[in-house]
Amino acid sequence: MKRHQFFLLFFGISFISLMSPYTCSFAQETAPVGQATFIYGNRDALIPELQKGWGFGAIIEFDGKKILFNTAGNEDVLINNFEVLGLSPKDLDVVVLSHEHWEMIDALYYILDENPNVPVVATDKVIQTLSRKFPTWIRNFISVDKYYALTDRIIFQNIKSGPRRGGPAGIWEIHIILKTDEGLVLFTGCGHPSLPVIIKKSKELTEAKKINLIAGGTRLLRPHTHIEIEDSDEDFYIPQFNYYTDGDYKNVMDELKALGVEFVMPTHCTLEPAETFFRQSFKDRYIKHTLGLELDLPVQQKSTVK
Repeated sequence: MKRHQFFLLFFGISFISLMSPYTCSFAQETAPVGQATFIYGNRDALIPELQKGWGFGAIIEFDGKKILFNTAGNEDVLINNFEVLGLSPKDLDVVVLSHEHWEMIDALYYILDENPNVPVVATDKVIQTLSRKFPTWIRNFISVDKYYALTDRIIFQNIKSGPRRGGPAGIWEIHIILKTDEGLVLFTGCGHPSLPVIIKKSKELTEAKKINLIAGGTRLLRPHTHIEIEDSDEDFYIPQFNYYTDGDYKNVMDELKALGVEFVMPTHCTLEPAETFFRQSFKDRYIKHTLGLELDLPVQQKSTVK
């Protein structure tokens, strides 16, 4: 081989070697570090055998922990969905109950019957309500004042809502914060303090700049909202005093974007027309809540939805 041909070949190989890591890292996505499985709710199911119910429940696997976020309200539905998905309460490391409404806490008996030593993180109101009925449960409860850090990357934050979003005295509600390299991943129960407040408090606590995902209830209801769960006996009206205009919904969407929210998955007490505003505002960054859905965390694109 001639000298100049060898030089060109060597230079070409060296140039490709130098460029390859840059090219791969540019195209490569961050590997998922956790997963959420949505086991309870009033939305459509990916698996026909899963049952619907009013409430919200998810199993979150992150930072070496398996967390049940809310038991929801119907024990029979929860048992069925655990069994259909091949899940066991015995594998849980901790249960988190967001607030005292029945549709978030009433099925706890099943979990503690199967896993009697599992810690249950809750507000004082939840602890008072449940320990009056079941005094022996007091040993399971962990009360959250402002926040409780399960690990360096998992935080349960407790915030009080205003009076118009939680009754005359307001309502304390715990949400989950997961710290990822792509930003915070947040899970809410009903979102009584409001999504913007939850996001601001989470960023303030963690000094994070971005919100990769916020998933859960939003309480963006209009008065006299009627709930009728298909294939169940749940049929009722939700107490609601705030009236949200279309302009109010648009302002919430704009504020979420300004706060750095990348993906949204509204659930539970997010009904029409609020759901449509989320879908139209966030487009391909809107994730439809469905029972049995497994979501890789942090979310990067729709391909992380299984």
